[in-house]
Amino acid sequence: MKKNKEILITGGAGFIGSQLADHFLKNGYGVTVVDNLIWGKREFFEHNLKNSKYKFFEVDLLDKKSIESVLTEKIDTVFHLAANSDISRSARDPQIDLNNTTTATFNLLEGMRIKGIKKIFYFSGSGVYGDVGNISTKENFGPLCPVSMYGATKLSAEAMIYAYSNLFNIQSWVLRPANIIGPRATHGVVFDFINKLMKNPEKLIVLGDGKQSKSYIYVSDVIAAVDLVWNNSNEMRNIFNISSGSYVTVEEIAKIIIEEMSLKTKIEYTGGAIGWKGDVSIVRINSEKIAKLGWKSNYTSGEAVKKTARKILGLE
Repeated sequence: MKKNKEILITGGAGFIGSQLADHFLKNGYGVTVVDNLIWGKREFFEHNLKNSKYKFFEVDLLDKKSIESVLTEKIDTVFHLAANSDISRSARDPQIDLNNTTTATFNLLEGMRIKGIKKIFYFSGSGVYGDVGNISTKENFGPLCPVSMYGATKLSAEAMIYAYSNLFNIQSWVLRPANIIGPRATHGVVFDFINKLMKNPEKLIVLGDGKQSKSYIYVSDVIAAVDLVWNNSNEMRNIFNISSGSYVTVEEIAKIIIEEMSLKTKIEYTGGAIGWKGDVSIVRINSEKIAKLGWKSNYTSGEAVKKTARKILGLE
């Protein structure tokens, strides 16, 4: 562990970022968090405000001067999580990903260049691989042809990070995770199904045919992966997939949640292989590279879904 380091987390009031901040504080780091509070919530970080090692700034990465003002010379590494995290939303409003992922990442990198900060850890996503069916994609898979603005702008952010790494000697770590779930989630299939069932326990409308099959990973497993990669991978450009290695269908997720809520709900499907334009029906991610560093998920996809549901429902 790189003890006593100062880190900055963008999107640090969100689902993953806030828990990453908690983790680093517990391990002795100084943590500065910036968030525009569009997706992030004060309730996720208020417990840290009295901690002298924690600083929060309500900053939008589209505001260049504001982000430069919090990038001090004390910052060792920037953990960049700020982005539009709702993939389906970009099908209705493509500009949101362009602004909140591509432009925001450029502004952050420019601020780092100006302030001389030389390390960035970026949360990308499996969306960069596009729709390739049952192929188990490795980090060197290509060509990368995203099918959503979410995936396209994540890829654009990666590309800029690699360019800045080359041009300005900025060391980078890029994580391409499967679907991350857990407490503090603000959207996503588990969160959405629970909300739907609370409103109407008699019937659950599921987008698509329910056969969409993907890997889900519990947030604590992701944070363990971040620690491992950051501390044990020291190339100038480090890219890692992360997946539980197991898969669950949307239909199975619905049944798990219905069971956890002790309901007898009728499930209805809208039909089709995908839930919305830009969705991918089958995602398979190869995590052999990070496994060689010693990482292994503690939860299968099904276990992660069940645990997340129980946390959201207050059963754990």
